[in-house]
Amino acid sequence: MSPDEDLPVALGRQVLAQLLRTYVTSGSGNFALAVLPGQAVDDDMVQDGVVNPLLVSEWLRADYDFPLLLRLSDCTPVPAALGTGISASSIYTLIAQYGRPVAAPDTDAGMRVRDLFILAKRDLGPNPGALPLGIEPDDWAAPTGAVHWQTFDTTATSAATSPPAEKTAETALPKANPALWKLRSRHWSQAVQETPRSALLALVADRATALQDAVATGEGTALAPSEVVTAREHAALSDTALTMLPTLRPTAVAAEPEPAPEPSATTTPTSGGELHVHFEHSLVRMVRRFAGTPWWHPELIEDPGWYLPGMRRGQLVPAPPEDGTAHCLPQALLLVRDVRITGSWTAEAHAALDSAAPAFGPFLLHPGTGSPATADGSGTTTVLGLGTQVIGILGTPMPALPPTDDPGKPPPPAYEPFPGAAWFRSAPRSPVIHMMGRRLVEEQCSAYREAPGPQWTEADRASFAKWQHKLGYRGTDADGIPGPASWNALRVPRAA
Repeated sequence: MSPDEDLPVALGRQVLAQLLRTYVTSGSGNFALAVLPGQAVDDDMVQDGVVNPLLVSEWLRADYDFPLLLRLSDCTPVPAALGTGISASSIYTLIAQYGRPVAAPDTDAGMRVRDLFILAKRDLGPNPGALPLGIEPDDWAAPTGAVHWQTFDTTATSAATSPPAEKTAETALPKANPALWKLRSRHWSQAVQETPRSALLALVADRATALQDAVATGEGTALAPSEVVTAREHAALSDTALTMLPTLRPTAVAAEPEPAPEPSATTTPTSGGELHVHFEHSLVRMVRRFAGTPWWHPELIEDPGWYLPGMRRGQLVPAPPEDGTAHCLPQALLLVRDVRITGSWTAEAHAALDSAAPAFGPFLLHPGTGSPATADGSGTTTVLGLGTQVIGILGTPMPALPPTDDPGKPPPPAYEPFPGAAWFRSAPRSPVIHMMGRRLVEEQCSAYREAPGPQWTEADRASFAKWQHKLGYRGTDADGIPGPASWNALRVPRAA
């Protein structure tokens, strides 16, 4: 290992510690802060020094209006999750328009829920599809806006070159994910074909319309769930590195080993073992309000006393697939600007910095700023960030939605019969595998790093082996290939 191979990770730990102290304090309530690869704020949103609210609303709807599944126990967002793949705004509108109280209308519980729906429908107005999303302060992106910026300025030193006292203190910092904290020659979003924002919005609108029609006719269960939960994740599902992005929590993190990052980034960024890092950061709040009146009422979402016609519990927003995970509603965006990173860069690092879309950790960088010609007399070079960027989301956990089954629907379907051991050895792709994986997660027998899917993989085999061990099987009887007894004991619901 070279002396400064872990320098980016050392920097990441200091950055994460500062963000946690600033935005996720002990009195901040039930929040989770996910730090993601940066997204540049579009210059078109500011016209003649004024923020265009229509462009802001469209941007938020395409990129930040989706429940984000976070694996809180190991600080990892999950890019594929069970859900309908429609926006939080569409989910809320559907609930407000078609939700019904579980309790009888002449009871206190029934009247409470009825009043919540009356309020929600009133504030949605006659055209719920046009309700805006916004950011406060409303001049957040203007050059002279009222956003309060705080400064981060430090010299990060790799663990290998730190003196003993500093190295000891470093261990108290939060764990940084090495998959994110690297110098890369391209931003993660460049790894996949970008999906136009208009196409994403049209996709969300089509799904919302289909779901609304199904609920209006009492046939909500006829819609098969999607595995795409956010527009950004939709554009990046093929990038396995996105399964390892860090999520910050105010509580201690389990000391499990990090997954090995893919070797596509520069591992020796500097020759001197240190970096001077400067940036300004701020948190801006997302608002769901029209003409000064909130149209989103969280008390309706949190109330357990309602259902949607024709739908099962959790069909819109599923219950967390395992302990330590949660679907979080974005409530605020973490912004950075004036990013400056100075170091004695290696030749490999200069090549990465001179690429078309370089990035360091979550920060997008100006291309070409790493040229040796920009180095000062001491041999150091300063690279600059790409304007104002969003590098994180602050969210609050959501309950399963709907919170209960439609009481008029028949009982859940029967369990899947055992398909035979040979079927599993053929590596099948089937909804049965999907449902099996969900049940293994529910039984806390998960070896998955992503949400289970329909394709049989080694993760399915390892998870089923955990289930067999839980049942008391050992040796070849616990090899992860289901047998009739272990399969029937799992009680896998029949796939739709």
